[in-house]
Amino acid sequence: MYTIKRASEMVGVPVATLRAWQRRYGVVNPGRSASGYRLYGAADIAVLRHMQALVASGWSPKEAAAAAASTEADFEREPAELPRDEPPRGRSRRAGTGTLDLVAAAAALDPVAITWLLDDHFAKGSFEQVVDGWLLPELERLGQAWADGAVSVAGEHLAAAAVQRRLSAAFDAAALDTVRSPLLLTGLPPGCRHELGILAFATAARRQGLAVVHLGPDLPLRDWLTAADRHQTDAVVIAVPTLSDVAPALEIVEGFAGRRELVAIGGRHQDAVLEATGRLAGRSAVPLGQSIAHAASQLRDRLGSL
Repeated sequence: MYTIKRASEMVGVPVATLRAWQRRYGVVNPGRSASGYRLYGAADIAVLRHMQALVASGWSPKEAAAAAASTEADFEREPAELPRDEPPRGRSRRAGTGTLDLVAAAAALDPVAITWLLDDHFAKGSFEQVVDGWLLPELERLGQAWADGAVSVAGEHLAAAAVQRRLSAAFDAAALDTVRSPLLLTGLPPGCRHELGILAFATAARRQGLAVVHLGPDLPLRDWLTAADRHQTDAVVIAVPTLSDVAPALEIVEGFAGRRELVAIGGRHQDAVLEATGRLAGRSAVPLGQSIAHAASQLRDRLGSL
């Protein structure tokens, strides 16, 4: 049996969404522990995964709930998880290897295969190991495949949305009582919309015991400053995933010059921002490198020593 937090991680949707699905559509009827907590069985997880896959493919939640609930008896006769060495029958595989990959699943517009991939990889290692070792490199491949025309806009959006939901669920699940912990603001500079890397970092930082307020993509400088003042922030963390994000990132660094907050920069093109800030007296930023595990640990240690 699984708690609602664990069910959220396994299905790839936030806890609040699971509660809403149950309240509005009665898609599953989990039991209760002696203390009153919801407990989800294997069949419940399978039904919820089916519903999530249908929603991801464009079904309305109401229709997806009805369809998923109608197959509940089949799920009760089958294991909730597919064998780890075998992807969903009939789904996309990487040519020549016999293994499923995210680009092929996105090209086939296959939400079930994408969900299976995420389930399979996140079941095999820690959040940080999976993100650094598989997810971020696979997303880079996906972006290149889209640029080359091998994956459609719809396919890229389908995969990115599934990853966004999974990371958001992990971010929510990592929430701790961090009143006395250093507090970070995470997000992206104005005009920057590639959020998955910074969201993965925000989750890893929470898992390191840091308090994190994630502000999301495309945030103007004035809103960064307002949020930092309101939260009495210890550090501001931005990402620079594309070359077009360098100038907006530099604007954020310059905007925080002379203030108390530490400014840290991650993403593929962080070095371009750091080179520019090095030429600006009194305006500097801390590089985070390319590993979210190392970056979160490094920032925790640095803030702890201030």
